[in-house]
Amino acid sequence: MKKLSVIIAALLITAALSAAPNNGKKNANYTENQDGTLSITNVDKDASVKKNQKVDGYSNVITITGSKVKKVNPVTVDLSAFAGKEVMVNLSCDIKVNTSDNSEVDIIWMINDMAAGMPVLVQQKVKSGEWTTLKGEAAVPLSENKSLYISGAGINLEGTVLYLKDFEVKLSGEGLTATQKAAVNWSEAPSLKEAYKDYFDYIGFACSLRPDLNNPEVTENLSKHATSITLGNEFKPDFLFNWARPYKMEDFVAEDGKTYQVPMGMPSMGNAKEILFNAMEIGVNIRGHVLVWHQQTPAWFFREDCNDKNPLTDKATMNARLEWYIKTVMAFIAEFEKKYNGGQHIITVWDVVNEAVADNAGSQKWLRTDSDWYRIYGNEEFIINAFRYANKYAPKDVLLVYNDYNCYSTGKCNAICNLIDEIRAVPDARIDAIGMQSHVSMDYPAVKGNNSYETAVQKFIAKDIDIQVTELDIANGSKSYSPTMLKAKYKEYYKLFIKYRKTAEKHGISGVTIWGLTDNGTWLNDLDQYKGHTQYPLLMDENFNVKPAFYGVLEAAE
Repeated sequence: MKKLSVIIAALLITAALSAAPNNGKKNANYTENQDGTLSITNVDKDASVKKNQKVDGYSNVITITGSKVKKVNPVTVDLSAFAGKEVMVNLSCDIKVNTSDNSEVDIIWMINDMAAGMPVLVQQKVKSGEWTTLKGEAAVPLSENKSLYISGAGINLEGTVLYLKDFEVKLSGEGLTATQKAAVNWSEAPSLKEAYKDYFDYIGFACSLRPDLNNPEVTENLSKHATSITLGNEFKPDFLFNWARPYKMEDFVAEDGKTYQVPMGMPSMGNAKEILFNAMEIGVNIRGHVLVWHQQTPAWFFREDCNDKNPLTDKATMNARLEWYIKTVMAFIAEFEKKYNGGQHIITVWDVVNEAVADNAGSQKWLRTDSDWYRIYGNEEFIINAFRYANKYAPKDVLLVYNDYNCYSTGKCNAICNLIDEIRAVPDARIDAIGMQSHVSMDYPAVKGNNSYETAVQKFIAKDIDIQVTELDIANGSKSYSPTMLKAKYKEYYKLFIKYRKTAEKHGISGVTIWGLTDNGTWLNDLDQYKGHTQYPLLMDENFNVKPAFYGVLEAAE
Protein backbone atom coordinates (compact mmCIF):
# COMPACT_ATOMS: atom_id res chain seq x y z
CA MET A 1 0.00 0.00 0.00
CA LYS A 2 1.35 3.38 -0.94
CA LYS A 3 2.24 5.51 2.09
CA LEU A 4 1.76 9.22 2.26
CA SER A 5 3.50 11.46 4.70
CA VAL A 6 1.31 14.11 6.29
CA ILE A 7 3.09 16.58 8.56
CA ILE A 8 0.58 18.15 10.92
CA ALA A 9 2.16 20.83 13.08
CA ALA A 10 0.90 24.16 14.44
CA LEU A 11 -2.63 25.43 14.53
CA LEU A 12 -2.55 29.23 14.34
CA ILE A 13 -4.58 31.57 16.54
CA THR A 14 -4.99 35.15 15.52
CA ALA A 15 -6.31 36.50 18.81
CA ALA A 16 -4.11 38.66 21.01
CA LEU A 17 -3.90 37.91 24.71
CA SER A 18 -4.19 41.54 25.62
CA ALA A 19 -7.96 41.06 25.59
CA ALA A 20 -9.63 40.99 28.99
CA PRO A 21 -10.24 37.53 30.44
CA ASN A 22 -13.60 36.17 29.43
CA ASN A 23 -14.17 33.92 32.44
CA GLY A 24 -14.59 30.72 30.49
CA LYS A 25 -16.64 32.17 27.64
CA LYS A 26 -15.54 31.54 24.07
CA ASN A 27 -14.41 34.23 21.73
CA ALA A 28 -13.79 33.62 18.04
CA ASN A 29 -10.33 32.17 18.55
CA TYR A 30 -9.87 30.64 21.99
CA THR A 31 -11.51 29.92 25.33
CA GLU A 32 -9.98 31.06 28.59
CA ASN A 33 -10.46 28.33 31.17
CA GLN A 34 -10.85 28.86 34.91
CA ASP A 35 -7.61 26.98 35.61
CA GLY A 36 -5.55 29.51 33.64
CA THR A 37 -5.29 27.47 30.44
CA LEU A 38 -6.48 28.34 26.96
CA SER A 39 -8.42 26.07 24.61
CA ILE A 40 -8.44 26.40 20.83
CA THR A 41 -11.14 24.50 18.98
CA ASN A 42 -11.06 26.13 15.55
CA VAL A 43 -8.56 26.29 12.70
CA ASP A 44 -7.76 29.29 10.54
CA LYS A 45 -10.22 30.43 7.91
CA ASP A 46 -9.36 29.33 4.39
CA ALA A 47 -11.20 28.51 1.18
CA SER A 48 -10.47 24.82 1.84
CA VAL A 49 -11.92 24.83 5.37
CA LYS A 50 -15.54 24.31 6.33
CA LYS A 51 -16.67 24.17 9.94
CA ASN A 52 -19.68 22.64 11.68
CA GLN A 53 -20.11 19.93 9.04
CA LYS A 54 -22.08 16.71 9.54
CA VAL A 55 -19.98 13.67 8.67
CA ASP A 56 -20.60 9.99 9.50
CA GLY A 57 -23.35 10.97 11.90
CA TYR A 58 -21.11 13.43 13.76
CA SER A 59 -21.82 17.15 13.88
CA ASN A 60 -19.32 20.02 14.25
CA VAL A 61 -16.76 18.33 11.99
CA ILE A 62 -14.08 20.48 10.37
CA THR A 63 -13.45 19.50 6.76
CA ILE A 64 -10.42 20.45 4.66
CA THR A 65 -10.75 19.88 0.93
CA GLY A 66 -7.33 19.43 -0.64
CA SER A 67 -8.32 20.67 -4.08
CA LYS A 68 -9.23 24.08 -2.61
CA VAL A 69 -5.99 24.59 -0.66
CA LYS A 70 -4.11 27.67 -1.87
CA LYS A 71 -1.06 27.40 0.38
CA VAL A 72 1.63 24.86 1.22
CA ASN A 73 0.05 23.76 4.49
CA PRO A 74 -3.65 22.89 4.23
CA VAL A 75 -4.49 23.65 7.90
CA THR A 76 -2.94 26.30 10.17
CA VAL A 77 -3.72 27.73 13.58
CA ASP A 78 -1.63 30.76 14.45
CA LEU A 79 0.43 30.75 17.68
CA SER A 80 2.11 34.08 17.06
CA ALA A 81 0.11 35.73 19.88
CA PHE A 82 2.19 33.65 22.30
CA ALA A 83 5.64 34.64 21.05
CA GLY A 84 8.06 34.81 23.97
CA LYS A 85 5.91 32.50 26.10
CA GLU A 86 6.95 29.07 27.33
CA VAL A 87 3.87 26.91 26.87
CA MET A 88 2.77 23.32 27.16
CA VAL A 89 0.79 22.47 24.03
CA ASN A 90 -1.66 19.56 24.37
CA LEU A 91 -3.38 18.35 21.23
CA SER A 92 -6.33 15.97 20.99
CA CYS A 93 -8.58 15.20 18.05
CA ASP A 94 -10.12 12.50 15.95
CA ILE A 95 -8.96 12.57 12.35
CA LYS A 96 -10.09 10.86 9.16
CA VAL A 97 -8.25 11.19 5.86
CA ASN A 98 -9.90 10.12 2.63
CA THR A 99 -7.42 9.62 -0.18
CA SER A 100 -8.21 8.88 -3.80
CA ASP A 101 -6.15 5.67 -3.77
CA ASN A 102 -7.07 4.53 -0.21
CA SER A 103 -3.42 4.79 0.83
CA GLU A 104 -2.15 4.72 4.42
CA VAL A 105 -1.14 8.11 5.79
CA ASP A 106 1.62 8.94 8.28
CA ILE A 107 0.20 11.72 10.44
CA ILE A 108 2.71 13.99 12.20
CA TRP A 109 1.63 16.94 14.31
CA MET A 110 4.55 19.27 15.03
CA ILE A 111 5.42 22.88 15.72
CA ASN A 112 7.44 24.84 13.17
CA ASP A 113 9.88 26.33 15.65
CA MET A 114 13.48 25.63 14.66
CA ALA A 115 14.84 27.17 17.87
CA ALA A 116 12.80 24.66 19.88
CA GLY A 117 13.90 21.73 17.73
CA MET A 118 10.72 21.42 15.63
CA PRO A 119 8.77 19.66 18.42
CA VAL A 120 6.63 16.71 17.38
CA LEU A 121 3.42 16.34 19.35
CA VAL A 122 2.35 13.01 17.89
CA GLN A 123 3.19 10.77 14.95
CA GLN A 124 0.90 7.92 13.94
CA LYS A 125 -0.05 5.99 10.83
CA VAL A 126 -3.77 6.05 9.97
CA LYS A 127 -5.76 4.11 7.40
CA SER A 128 -7.65 5.99 4.73
CA GLY A 129 -11.34 6.35 5.48
CA GLU A 130 -11.07 5.45 9.20
CA TRP A 131 -11.44 7.71 12.23
CA THR A 132 -8.32 7.69 14.41
CA THR A 133 -7.85 9.36 17.79
CA LEU A 134 -4.61 11.33 18.19
CA LYS A 135 -3.21 12.83 21.37
CA GLY A 136 0.15 14.49 21.95
CA GLU A 137 1.98 17.23 23.79
CA ALA A 138 5.12 19.29 23.75
CA ALA A 139 6.60 22.03 25.91
CA VAL A 140 7.86 24.87 23.73
CA PRO A 141 9.50 28.27 24.31
CA LEU A 142 7.74 29.87 21.36
CA SER A 143 9.54 32.35 19.15
CA GLU A 144 7.72 34.64 16.73
CA ASN A 145 5.27 33.67 13.99
CA LYS A 146 4.98 30.02 14.95
CA SER A 147 2.17 27.59 14.31
CA LEU A 148 0.90 24.04 14.26
CA TYR A 149 0.28 22.94 10.70
CA ILE A 150 -0.71 20.07 8.45
CA SER A 151 2.04 19.83 5.86
CA GLY A 152 1.08 19.18 2.27
CA ALA A 153 4.38 17.43 1.56
CA GLY A 154 3.77 14.15 -0.21
CA ILE A 155 0.00 14.63 -0.39
CA ASN A 156 -1.95 14.64 -3.60
CA LEU A 157 -4.18 17.49 -2.48
CA GLU A 158 -6.44 17.09 -5.51
CA GLY A 159 -7.63 13.74 -4.23
CA THR A 160 -7.55 14.22 -0.45
CA VAL A 161 -10.09 15.37 2.13
CA LEU A 162 -9.24 15.67 5.84
CA TYR A 163 -11.82 15.63 8.63
CA LEU A 164 -11.28 16.76 12.23
CA LYS A 165 -13.70 16.26 15.12
CA ASP A 166 -13.42 16.83 18.85
CA PHE A 167 -10.49 19.06 17.99
CA GLU A 168 -8.79 20.90 20.86
CA VAL A 169 -5.42 22.47 21.44
CA LYS A 170 -4.94 23.37 25.09
CA LEU A 171 -2.17 25.80 26.06
CA SER A 172 -0.87 26.07 29.60
CA GLY A 173 1.91 28.16 31.07
CA GLU A 174 2.68 31.17 33.20
CA GLY A 175 0.82 34.38 32.42
CA LEU A 176 -1.34 33.12 29.56
CA THR A 177 -4.52 34.42 31.18
CA ALA A 178 -5.54 36.71 34.00
CA THR A 179 -6.93 33.64 35.80
CA GLN A 180 -4.14 31.62 37.35
CA LYS A 181 -4.42 28.43 39.36
CA ALA A 182 -4.28 29.09 43.11
CA ALA A 183 -1.28 27.75 45.00
CA VAL A 184 -1.88 24.29 46.50
CA ASN A 185 0.01 23.07 49.56
CA TRP A 186 1.31 19.51 49.51
CA SER A 187 -1.06 18.78 52.39
CA GLU A 188 -3.96 19.36 49.97
CA ALA A 189 -2.40 17.95 46.78
CA PRO A 190 -3.03 14.39 45.54
CA SER A 191 -0.79 11.74 47.08
CA LEU A 192 2.31 10.82 45.09
CA LYS A 193 2.64 7.43 46.77
CA GLU A 194 -0.96 6.59 45.86
CA ALA A 195 -0.37 7.60 42.26
CA TYR A 196 2.68 5.32 42.02
CA LYS A 197 1.74 2.41 44.27
CA ASP A 198 1.18 0.13 41.27
CA TYR A 199 4.41 1.15 39.54
CA PHE A 200 7.28 1.04 42.03
CA ASP A 201 8.32 -0.71 45.23
CA TYR A 202 8.81 2.69 46.85
CA ILE A 203 8.45 6.41 46.18
CA GLY A 204 10.68 8.64 48.26
CA PHE A 205 12.14 11.99 49.26
CA ALA A 206 15.52 12.97 50.67
CA CYS A 207 15.27 14.85 53.94
CA SER A 208 17.21 15.69 57.08
CA LEU A 209 16.68 15.01 60.76
CA ARG A 210 16.58 18.71 61.49
CA PRO A 211 14.47 20.55 60.59
CA ASP A 212 12.47 18.02 58.55
CA LEU A 213 11.91 15.03 60.83
CA ASN A 214 11.42 17.29 63.86
CA ASN A 215 8.61 19.21 62.15
CA PRO A 216 5.16 17.56 62.58
CA GLU A 217 3.78 19.35 59.51
CA VAL A 218 6.59 17.90 57.39
CA THR A 219 6.39 14.38 58.81
CA GLU A 220 2.62 14.22 58.38
CA ASN A 221 2.93 15.01 54.70
CA LEU A 222 5.95 12.79 54.17
CA SER A 223 3.69 9.99 55.32
CA LYS A 224 1.07 11.11 52.79
CA HIS A 225 3.39 11.30 49.78
CA ALA A 226 6.25 8.85 50.41
CA THR A 227 6.90 5.27 51.42
CA SER A 228 10.65 5.83 51.77
CA ILE A 229 13.07 8.53 52.87
CA THR A 230 16.80 8.98 52.36
CA LEU A 231 18.78 10.96 54.90
CA GLY A 232 21.06 13.21 52.90
CA ASN A 233 23.90 13.05 55.42
CA GLU A 234 23.02 11.40 58.71
CA PHE A 235 24.02 7.82 57.81
CA LYS A 236 27.39 8.72 56.31
CA PRO A 237 30.50 7.68 58.30
CA ASP A 238 31.35 11.18 59.60
CA PHE A 239 27.88 11.45 61.12
CA LEU A 240 27.81 7.93 62.56
CA PHE A 241 31.22 8.54 64.13
CA ASN A 242 29.80 11.86 65.35
CA TRP A 243 33.02 13.59 64.20
CA ALA A 244 34.89 12.00 67.10
CA ARG A 245 38.40 10.55 67.17
CA PRO A 246 39.20 7.20 68.81
CA TYR A 247 40.44 7.48 72.38
CA LYS A 248 40.81 3.79 73.14
CA MET A 249 41.28 0.67 71.01
CA GLU A 250 40.06 -2.91 71.31
CA ASP A 251 40.61 -6.23 69.55
CA PHE A 252 38.64 -7.30 66.47
CA VAL A 253 39.10 -10.70 64.84
CA ALA A 254 38.76 -10.24 61.10
CA GLU A 255 37.77 -12.80 58.48
CA ASP A 256 41.45 -13.67 57.90
CA GLY A 257 41.55 -14.99 61.48
CA LYS A 258 43.96 -12.33 62.66
CA THR A 259 43.33 -9.81 65.42
CA TYR A 260 43.35 -6.09 64.64
CA GLN A 261 42.92 -2.98 66.77
CA VAL A 262 39.73 -1.00 66.14
CA PRO A 263 38.20 1.99 68.01
CA MET A 264 36.38 0.96 71.17
CA GLY A 265 32.76 2.09 71.50
CA MET A 266 32.63 3.38 67.95
CA PRO A 267 30.82 4.25 65.83
CA SER A 268 28.43 5.91 68.29
CA MET A 269 25.76 5.93 65.52
CA GLY A 270 25.17 9.66 65.96
CA ASN A 271 21.47 10.45 65.64
CA ALA A 272 20.58 7.12 64.06
CA LYS A 273 18.31 5.99 66.88
CA GLU A 274 16.27 9.20 66.77
CA ILE A 275 15.95 8.90 62.99
CA LEU A 276 14.79 5.29 63.22
CA PHE A 277 12.14 6.20 65.79
CA ASN A 278 10.94 9.03 63.56
CA ALA A 279 10.69 6.71 60.56
CA MET A 280 8.63 4.27 62.62
CA GLU A 281 6.29 7.05 63.71
CA ILE A 282 5.87 8.37 60.16
CA GLY A 283 5.43 4.90 58.71
CA VAL A 284 8.18 5.07 56.09
CA ASN A 285 11.22 2.95 55.30
CA ILE A 286 14.75 4.29 54.96
CA ARG A 287 17.36 3.95 52.23
CA GLY A 288 20.66 3.70 54.11
CA HIS A 289 23.07 6.18 52.54
CA VAL A 290 26.02 5.38 52.60
CA LEU A 291 28.54 2.82 53.97
CA VAL A 292 31.64 3.42 51.79
CA TRP A 293 32.44 6.80 50.29
CA HIS A 294 35.61 8.76 49.60
CA GLN A 295 34.06 11.83 51.24
CA GLN A 296 32.55 12.42 54.69
CA THR A 297 34.67 9.63 56.12
CA PRO A 298 37.18 10.66 58.83
CA ALA A 299 40.83 10.80 57.80
CA TRP A 300 41.93 8.72 60.82
CA PHE A 301 39.89 5.77 59.52
CA PHE A 302 42.55 5.24 56.82
CA ARG A 303 45.68 5.89 58.95
CA GLU A 304 47.97 3.75 61.06
CA ASP A 305 46.74 3.36 64.66
CA CYS A 306 43.62 5.37 63.65
CA ASN A 307 45.62 8.55 64.03
CA ASP A 308 45.08 11.11 61.28
CA LYS A 309 48.67 12.35 61.66
CA ASN A 310 50.10 8.94 60.71
CA PRO A 311 50.70 7.47 57.22
CA LEU A 312 48.05 5.45 55.40
CA THR A 313 47.63 1.96 56.83
CA ASP A 314 48.10 -1.32 54.94
CA LYS A 315 45.50 -3.23 52.95
CA ALA A 316 44.98 -6.06 55.48
CA THR A 317 44.30 -3.59 58.29
CA MET A 318 41.93 -1.64 56.06
CA ASN A 319 40.02 -4.81 55.22
CA ALA A 320 39.59 -5.45 58.94
CA ARG A 321 38.34 -1.92 59.60
CA LEU A 322 35.94 -2.11 56.68
CA GLU A 323 34.52 -5.40 57.93
CA TRP A 324 34.33 -4.09 61.50
CA TYR A 325 32.54 -0.91 60.45
CA ILE A 326 29.92 -2.64 58.31
CA LYS A 327 29.36 -5.35 60.92
CA THR A 328 28.93 -2.73 63.67
CA VAL A 329 26.44 -0.65 61.70
CA MET A 330 24.39 -3.67 60.64
CA ALA A 331 24.35 -5.06 64.18
CA PHE A 332 23.07 -1.76 65.57
CA ILE A 333 20.26 -1.56 63.02
CA ALA A 334 19.27 -5.22 63.53
CA GLU A 335 19.19 -4.82 67.31
CA PHE A 336 17.04 -1.67 67.06
CA GLU A 337 14.59 -3.27 64.64
CA LYS A 338 14.28 -6.36 66.85
CA LYS A 339 13.81 -4.37 70.06
CA TYR A 340 11.48 -1.63 68.84
CA ASN A 341 9.92 -2.75 65.54
CA GLY A 342 9.15 -6.42 66.00
CA GLY A 343 12.09 -7.38 63.81
CA GLN A 344 10.57 -5.64 60.78
CA HIS A 345 13.07 -3.77 58.64
CA ILE A 346 13.14 0.01 58.75
CA ILE A 347 16.24 0.27 56.59
CA THR A 348 15.36 -1.82 53.53
CA VAL A 349 18.19 -0.71 51.21
CA TRP A 350 21.85 0.23 51.66
CA ASP A 351 24.01 2.23 49.28
CA VAL A 352 27.03 0.06 50.01
CA VAL A 353 29.52 2.01 47.88
CA ASN A 354 29.08 5.52 46.54
CA GLU A 355 30.82 7.25 43.60
CA ALA A 356 33.87 5.02 43.20
CA VAL A 357 33.96 5.13 39.38
CA ALA A 358 35.93 7.88 37.62
CA ASP A 359 34.14 10.63 35.71
CA ASN A 360 36.40 10.00 32.71
CA ALA A 361 36.26 6.22 33.01
CA GLY A 362 37.76 4.20 30.19
CA SER A 363 38.33 0.51 29.56
CA GLN A 364 41.68 0.47 31.39
CA LYS A 365 41.50 3.20 34.02
CA TRP A 366 37.94 3.31 35.33
CA LEU A 367 38.18 3.86 39.10
CA ARG A 368 38.30 7.16 40.96
CA THR A 369 41.91 7.65 42.09
CA ASP A 370 41.49 10.73 44.31
CA SER A 371 40.50 8.83 47.45
CA ASP A 372 42.24 7.15 50.36
CA TRP A 373 40.38 3.97 49.46
CA TYR A 374 42.14 3.85 46.11
CA ARG A 375 45.47 5.03 47.54
CA ILE A 376 45.50 2.02 49.88
CA TYR A 377 44.13 -0.62 47.50
CA GLY A 378 45.04 0.62 44.01
CA ASN A 379 42.18 -1.40 42.53
CA GLU A 380 38.52 -2.39 43.03
CA GLU A 381 39.20 -4.83 45.89
CA PHE A 382 37.74 -2.49 48.51
CA ILE A 383 34.49 -2.23 46.52
CA ILE A 384 34.16 -5.99 46.20
CA ASN A 385 34.97 -6.47 49.89
CA ALA A 386 32.35 -3.91 50.88
CA PHE A 387 29.70 -5.93 49.03
CA ARG A 388 31.07 -9.13 50.57
CA TYR A 389 30.86 -7.77 54.10
CA ALA A 390 27.47 -6.17 53.51
CA ASN A 391 26.18 -9.51 52.21
CA LYS A 392 27.67 -11.26 55.25
CA TYR A 393 26.18 -8.98 57.90
CA ALA A 394 23.03 -7.46 56.35
CA PRO A 395 19.74 -9.40 56.25
CA LYS A 396 19.32 -11.25 52.96
CA ASP A 397 16.16 -9.30 52.11
CA VAL A 398 17.87 -5.92 52.54
CA LEU A 399 18.97 -4.70 49.11
CA LEU A 400 22.60 -3.83 48.42
CA VAL A 401 23.23 -1.04 45.90
CA TYR A 402 26.11 0.63 44.09
CA ASN A 403 25.26 4.36 43.78
CA ASP A 404 26.81 6.96 41.45
CA TYR A 405 26.16 10.13 39.48
CA ASN A 406 26.34 10.61 35.69
CA CYS A 407 25.66 6.91 35.23
CA TYR A 408 24.33 7.77 31.80
CA SER A 409 27.64 8.98 30.36
CA THR A 410 28.97 6.24 28.10
CA GLY A 411 32.33 5.65 29.77
CA LYS A 412 30.96 5.67 33.29
CA CYS A 413 28.00 3.46 32.39
CA ASN A 414 30.32 0.89 30.81
CA ALA A 415 32.61 1.02 33.85
CA ILE A 416 29.70 0.38 36.21
CA CYS A 417 28.64 -2.58 34.07
CA ASN A 418 32.21 -3.85 34.43
CA LEU A 419 31.99 -3.34 38.20
CA ILE A 420 28.78 -5.41 38.33
CA ASP A 421 30.66 -8.27 36.66
CA GLU A 422 33.60 -7.92 39.06
CA ILE A 423 31.35 -8.11 42.13
CA ARG A 424 29.30 -11.03 40.80
CA ALA A 425 32.47 -12.97 40.03
CA VAL A 426 33.10 -13.29 43.79
CA PRO A 427 30.86 -16.01 45.26
CA ASP A 428 30.16 -14.39 48.63
CA ALA A 429 29.52 -10.88 47.27
CA ARG A 430 26.03 -9.62 46.46
CA ILE A 431 24.78 -6.60 44.49
CA ASP A 432 21.03 -6.14 43.94
CA ALA A 433 20.66 -2.82 42.16
CA ILE A 434 22.39 0.18 40.61
CA GLY A 435 21.53 3.56 42.11
CA MET A 436 21.32 6.24 39.42
CA GLN A 437 21.62 9.54 41.28
CA SER A 438 20.05 11.45 38.38
CA HIS A 439 21.15 15.03 39.00
CA VAL A 440 20.14 16.02 35.48
CA SER A 441 19.66 19.35 33.73
CA MET A 442 16.84 20.68 31.60
CA ASP A 443 19.00 20.09 28.52
CA TYR A 444 19.77 16.44 29.21
CA PRO A 445 17.77 14.04 27.02
CA ALA A 446 15.75 11.35 28.74
CA VAL A 447 15.15 9.22 25.69
CA LYS A 448 16.93 10.55 22.61
CA GLY A 449 20.48 9.93 21.48
CA ASN A 450 23.18 7.33 22.09
CA ASN A 451 24.23 9.00 25.35
CA SER A 452 20.76 9.41 26.83
CA TYR A 453 19.41 8.38 30.21
CA GLU A 454 17.39 5.64 28.53
CA THR A 455 20.54 4.15 26.99
CA ALA A 456 22.06 3.60 30.45
CA VAL A 457 18.83 2.12 31.81
CA GLN A 458 18.78 -0.36 28.93
CA LYS A 459 22.43 -1.33 29.54
CA PHE A 460 21.84 -1.98 33.24
CA ILE A 461 18.68 -4.00 32.62
CA ALA A 462 20.65 -6.06 30.09
CA LYS A 463 22.94 -6.95 33.02
CA ASP A 464 19.94 -8.54 34.79
CA ILE A 465 20.00 -6.03 37.59
CA ASP A 466 17.44 -3.63 39.01
CA ILE A 467 17.77 0.15 39.09
CA GLN A 468 16.86 2.67 41.75
CA VAL A 469 16.60 6.37 40.88
CA THR A 470 18.17 7.64 44.08
CA GLU A 471 18.75 11.40 43.94
CA LEU A 472 16.54 12.97 41.28
CA ASP A 473 16.54 16.72 40.72
CA ILE A 474 16.45 18.77 37.52
CA ALA A 475 18.54 21.94 37.32
CA ASN A 476 17.64 24.93 35.17
CA GLY A 477 21.39 25.68 34.99
CA SER A 478 22.25 29.03 33.47
CA LYS A 479 18.75 29.39 32.03
CA SER A 480 15.92 31.20 33.74
CA TYR A 481 13.56 28.98 35.67
CA SER A 482 10.47 28.00 33.70
CA PRO A 483 7.69 26.19 35.61
CA THR A 484 6.24 24.97 32.32
CA MET A 485 9.48 23.51 30.99
CA LEU A 486 10.36 21.89 34.34
CA LYS A 487 6.94 20.24 34.43
CA ALA A 488 7.47 18.83 30.94
CA LYS A 489 10.93 17.50 31.85
CA TYR A 490 9.73 15.78 35.05
CA LYS A 491 6.86 14.25 33.10
CA GLU A 492 9.29 13.06 30.43
CA TYR A 493 11.53 11.35 32.99
CA TYR A 494 8.71 9.75 34.96
CA LYS A 495 7.21 8.34 31.77
CA LEU A 496 10.62 6.78 31.14
CA PHE A 497 10.74 5.39 34.69
CA ILE A 498 7.32 3.81 34.24
CA LYS A 499 8.26 2.37 30.84
CA TYR A 500 11.24 0.57 32.38
CA ARG A 501 9.72 -0.25 35.76
CA LYS A 502 10.53 -3.49 37.52
CA THR A 503 7.91 -6.21 37.19
CA ALA A 504 7.61 -9.83 38.27
CA GLU A 505 8.79 -10.81 34.80
CA LYS A 506 11.76 -8.50 34.32
CA HIS A 507 14.38 -6.35 35.99
CA GLY A 508 13.87 -2.61 35.90
CA ILE A 509 13.41 0.55 37.94
CA SER A 510 12.10 -0.35 41.38
CA GLY A 511 11.88 3.06 43.06
CA VAL A 512 12.41 6.80 42.70
CA THR A 513 13.66 9.30 45.29
CA ILE A 514 13.44 13.08 44.81
CA TRP A 515 16.59 14.69 46.24
CA GLY A 516 15.00 17.23 48.56
CA LEU A 517 11.67 18.66 49.59
CA THR A 518 11.68 22.35 48.67
CA ASP A 519 13.66 24.55 46.28
CA ASN A 520 15.12 26.74 49.01
CA GLY A 521 16.84 23.69 50.50
CA THR A 522 18.38 22.29 47.32
CA TRP A 523 22.07 21.46 47.45
CA LEU A 524 22.49 22.67 43.85
CA ASN A 525 22.61 26.32 44.91
CA ASP A 526 25.79 25.57 46.88
CA LEU A 527 27.68 24.41 43.78
CA ASP A 528 30.19 26.73 42.13
CA GLN A 529 28.92 25.81 38.67
CA TYR A 530 25.58 27.49 39.42
CA LYS A 531 26.89 30.66 41.08
CA GLY A 532 24.76 33.58 39.92
CA HIS A 533 21.99 31.29 38.67
CA THR A 534 19.42 30.28 41.27
CA GLN A 535 18.16 26.72 40.80
CA TYR A 536 14.54 25.61 41.21
CA PRO A 537 14.89 21.85 40.66
CA LEU A 538 12.27 20.27 42.94
CA LEU A 539 8.52 19.69 43.16
CA MET A 540 7.71 22.26 45.85
CA ASP A 541 8.52 25.87 46.66
CA GLU A 542 9.76 27.19 49.99
CA ASN A 543 6.21 27.17 51.41
CA PHE A 544 5.59 23.54 50.45
CA ASN A 545 3.24 24.65 47.68
CA VAL A 546 3.37 22.15 44.83
CA LYS A 547 4.73 23.43 41.54
CA PRO A 548 3.58 22.52 38.02
CA ALA A 549 6.36 19.91 38.07
CA PHE A 550 4.45 18.06 40.80
CA TYR A 551 1.48 17.74 38.46
CA GLY A 552 3.80 16.63 35.68
CA VAL A 553 4.80 13.68 37.87
CA LEU A 554 1.14 12.88 38.56
CA GLU A 555 0.21 13.16 34.89
CA ALA A 556 2.94 10.69 33.93
CA ALA A 557 1.26 8.13 36.19
CA GLU A 558 -2.07 8.65 34.47
